[in-house]
Formats: sequence, C-alpha cells, structure tokens
Amino acid sequence: MRRTAPLIHVIRALASALLVALLLEAAGLAIWAERLDVGVLRNVAQPVTQGWARVVSAVHLDLPRRAALDLRERWSGILMPVAETGMNNLNITNTTSTSTAEESMAPLVSDRKPSSISNTTTAQKKTAADSKQKLPSSQTPATAQTQREASSTPALPSMQVALVGDSMMAVGLAPVLRRAMPAQSGVRFVRAYRSGTGLGRPDVFNWPEQYSQLIGTARPGLVICSIGANDAQNFQLDRTVYIFGTPAWKQVYADRVRQFARLLTRDGARVLWVGMPVMRENGFARRMASVNSLVKEVLTEFPQIVWIDPNPYIAGEGGSFQQYLRDQRGKLVRLRADDGIHLSEDGAAYLVPAISGWMQRAAKGDKGS
Repeated sequence: MRRTAPLIHVIRALASALLVALLLEAAGLAIWAERLDVGVLRNVAQPVTQGWARVVSAVHLDLPRRAALDLRERWSGILMPVAETGMNNLNITNTTSTSTAEESMAPLVSDRKPSSISNTTTAQKKTAADSKQKLPSSQTPATAQTQREASSTPALPSMQVALVGDSMMAVGLAPVLRRAMPAQSGVRFVRAYRSGTGLGRPDVFNWPEQYSQLIGTARPGLVICSIGANDAQNFQLDRTVYIFGTPAWKQVYADRVRQFARLLTRDGARVLWVGMPVMRENGFARRMASVNSLVKEVLTEFPQIVWIDPNPYIAGEGGSFQQYLRDQRGKLVRLRADDGIHLSEDGAAYLVPAISGWMQRAAKGDKGS
C-alpha cells in the first residue's frame, strides 16, 4: 500500500496539470482544431474543442490567457530582441533614384555563392566555417559605413505602410522592417498580420473580412504582404473537399488571391508581395513552389502589385534550402529559424535593401513599382 501512494500522488499531479492546461488553453485548442487539415480528425476535434472553449469562456476561466496575449501584444515591440547581425547590416537607402523596379526585383544570382549549410549539425557548421567564399556584392547587406553614407539620402515622404500576412510576415520580416526605418524616415507601419492564417481557409480566418479591422482607420499608401505558408492544404467549400494542387483547388485559391489583391489595392495602394522561401522539408518545399507559381501568375493581373521571389536573396546553390551562410566578415549567419520554415531576423535583413528600394520608388510614383 505504501508503494502505491507515491504513484497516486504522481497521477494526481499530472491530472491537475492537465486540467489547468485544458482550462488555460481552451481557446488555443479550438484554434488548433480549426487549422487541422480537412478530414476525420478535424470533424471530431472541432466541435469538442469549440464546446469546451465556450464553457471555459462562459465562466471567465480564460481571463489569464487573454491577459497574457494582450500583454504580449502591448510589449512585443519592446521585448522583441534585436538581431545584432541583421540590424548592423541593414541598408534602407541603397537604391538610387535611377534604379528601375525591374533591376531591384530581379533575382540576385551570381557565380559566386555564399557558403551554406542545410542543417544544424556540428559537422555541417564546421564545413561552412572552413569555406573561404564570401557573399557576392549583390547579395551582401550594407555595412555600417554604407549605412552612415546613406544617411544623407532624402527620407521617404510621410506615409503609412501596412505589413500584411501570416507568420511569414510576423516572424523575422516585420520586426526587421519596423526597426530598420528610422523615425525621421516618415514611415508609419500598420501591423496587419496574424500568425496561423492564410487565404486557403477563410473558415479559420477570413482575410477579406478581417483586413479592414486590422488596419482600422489607417489608409496605407504602400502594402508589404507575405502570406501563403499555411495554404498548401486541402480545404472544404460547402460540402465539397478540394484536394491541394488539383485544377479545382487552383481555381478556388486563385479566386481568393484575386479577391485579396483587389482588397489591398482598393484605395490606390501599391503592393509588394513577398513570395514564400524554399522550405527545408522537400515535400513542403514543392508545395510552396506550387503556391508561389500560382500566386505570381494571378498577380500579373494587377499593375499595382510587384511580386518578389525571396529565394535568390537567401537560398543556397540552385535555390536549395540553406540555414546558415558566412558573411563578408567571416561570421556565420543564421538565415532561417529552427523550424526550417520562417526567416530569422538576420535572414530577413537580406531582403530589406530591395524592399526599401521598392518603397522609395513606389512613394515617388515610379511606374513598375
């Protein structure tokens, strides 16, 4: 009897911890169920988790979670760490007034490629460390000296710039852009991104309905959008399940991209749409390439939108996934998050010169921007 007593205490402790987790994360579980691929698991999990979330909300046991999320939102700009390499290397005025949109947005391909590492093992890091290759000049973020020299470049006119998208915008890209623009640049960013969302599942998050709420009273003249990482999946419309990649799926998804593009440009805003980077997992990388191809094709219908491929800026040889590279100073830089999906802040920094160049031209009303 004495031997079983400790076991009973352990079981009780685990059960108590599970109950607390279920109470605090009821809303999170409902969101998780909504984002599951269309199928049996989602059909079972969704009503159960939604019912549990309603019960928890009715008795106000979700208040700690809501307070924590509100606190995170309020303090995200202060508590979010600054990536040393990315911020030291940013150049937000590297494109001269004589540059064309086509030149800035063209793939930055060179015969000299940075040393790269596809995974995070010690042996692979050592291989990259032994390499003496450096970034080609077209792919190198500006040095601190270049940034100081650029400080005399005329600032952008006062404008509102909406940062729109899923976690591909929220993680890496948005924090770097918000910190890259000095206060005197005149840029005021509007945060209109939401992780875990996409255009493929309006039943989870309906962007055409939510976008107006996210921007509020703002009327951005420029929009920078990165979305699509969650869209390579089946979805259901009425009672019909559309299988990813089929002609029917492509037609519906293209219509949703088209609808969202109209929404972004409805007030005359110019849009820069950043495509999805190559992913570490091969199957996911192929699906993202398919999404990129379809989105790029649809966006050719909108002269106010420029689509940019991020891969020439941060991918390895032949457009392959690379997690690390060695910069001109010989420092190993991590380009991608550990999940093999998102950009790190250092990786996002490699896109900033092209993005800021587009912003300057678009603000001046240059054609093709």
